[in-house]
Formats: sequence, structure tokens, C-alpha cells
Amino acid sequence: MDEQALMGLNPNADACYRQRALAYFEQLKESLDGWEVCAQALAKGVYSDDHVKFFCFQVLEHQIKFRHGSLTAAQQQLIRETLMKWLQAQVSGGRIRVLDRPQPHRQ
Repeated sequence: MDEQALMGLNPNADACYRQRALAYFEQLKESLDGWEVCAQALAKGVYSDDHVKFFCFQVLEHQIKFRHGSLTAAQQQLIRETLMKWLQAQVSGGRIRVLDRPQPHRQ
């Protein structure tokens, strides 16, 4: 990924950096393999910044929404596995709180 463009995702970044970041993610959305870069970054936990992860998910969403039918079965499976792997990492890492079943009220 373009590390300089990613700096524009910081809420304190100036307008020039923000524009570069947005243009970079639009480029990833439109490229045929940009989703793979984002999938790999999410699956490997390369970035801890929530802003970067958010944009990576947007790139994956764009791929699923507009190009899912043109993907091979292996590519579709890779997207599913990436999303499941990320979600499992969140649950096992304690980042997502799994609520217990509600207990019945005792009187």
C-alpha cells in the first residue's frame, strides 16, 4: 500500500493528504486486483489504524457489490476466508465483546 497516501487518513491530516488518500482508495476500488491488496492487509493485520481498515473494507465491499459475478470461485472463496479470518481475530483477540445469553430474572 502507498504509505504516504495512508497518512491522509489521519483525522488531523491536511486537505492535500486527505485528497491523496481518497484518490488512492478510489484507485484501489477501480483496479482489478486492488481488493487483493486490501484483503491481504486485513487478513494479516498489517494496519492497526481503524481508518485504514475502514477503507480496506470499503474496497472489498465495492468488489463484492460490483464485480462478484466476474470473480473466479477461488477469488470469491478468498474474500469469504479473509472476512471470516478478520472476524475470528477480532473475537479471539477480545476486540469484540460477545454477550452471554441473558439470564432469566429470579423472583
